[in-house]
Amino acid sequence: MPIFYNIHKRRDKVKGYQLKVNPVIQAVPGNLIYDELGKEILARHNENFKGVREIEDRYDYKEGQPLSFSNTPRFLDYNQILRERFPELGIRGLSDVEVVQYWNTIPERDETYADTNSIVVYPKEGPNEDLRQRVLGIIGKKSRLPLVVSNLGVEPADNNHGFTFVGTDFTEAREAPYLRKDGRVSFNGKELVSSEEGVDVWTQDSQSGLRGLYRVGSDRLSAGNADLLYSFECGRVQVIQDPQGRAENLDSLVKQLEEQRNKELAEINKRFEEASNYLRTGKL
Repeated sequence: MPIFYNIHKRRDKVKGYQLKVNPVIQAVPGNLIYDELGKEILARHNENFKGVREIEDRYDYKEGQPLSFSNTPRFLDYNQILRERFPELGIRGLSDVEVVQYWNTIPERDETYADTNSIVVYPKEGPNEDLRQRVLGIIGKKSRLPLVVSNLGVEPADNNHGFTFVGTDFTEAREAPYLRKDGRVSFNGKELVSSEEGVDVWTQDSQSGLRGLYRVGSDRLSAGNADLLYSFECGRVQVIQDPQGRAENLDSLVKQLEEQRNKELAEINKRFEEASNYLRTGKL
């Protein structure tokens, strides 16, 4: 069977996909699960990183189980696939800003950790220096402040990490003064700022190297971990679906259901006519 046929057939399965969250008006984070969309994302990811230890994910997931074992390259690849291959769904990986913004609605917050679509580039040389220099080259920017770089892509590489970063159409960098020291951050309606109250944030005292940026249970947002391949079963792939995408997909789903209903009604009417004709004439 032609490859392009399989690709289109697989894409049809996720058409009109709705993130499995409470049906509320505002955006609510959810877990990427092993369903029609999760299977497609995982298949593409494993094609991209076939045989790459700690990045390829061959765990035997059950239907409806949340994708787990998140780490930096896995999460960024899932996010890149969602944004580039399925833009019509409006689903993307949670950013550090959205983690704080939607802190009280994050599913399984107490029992899990979750990467964000961002990494931190500190102003001094340090761990993951090769990747740090790579990212600085991608964004073309240096700063005396920590930089949060979001929506990078990843690809396999023959290095100690098994991957390297690449730029995407969605990549952006911003200065993050709130990462100069441990403290608390809150969302002021536009960005994250240091505050008296809010979510605890742990940084790196040395302000060096390139680090992951992820949520640690209900405790904190961490910007100090240099092990980008760290993963554990309680790691979740947390995403969000924009309201416009949800509305468009709901319209598409309603249209599909109406078409299915009309098809079934037409079949019922046809069988009724055939049965009536048989009763009258004795002929099918």
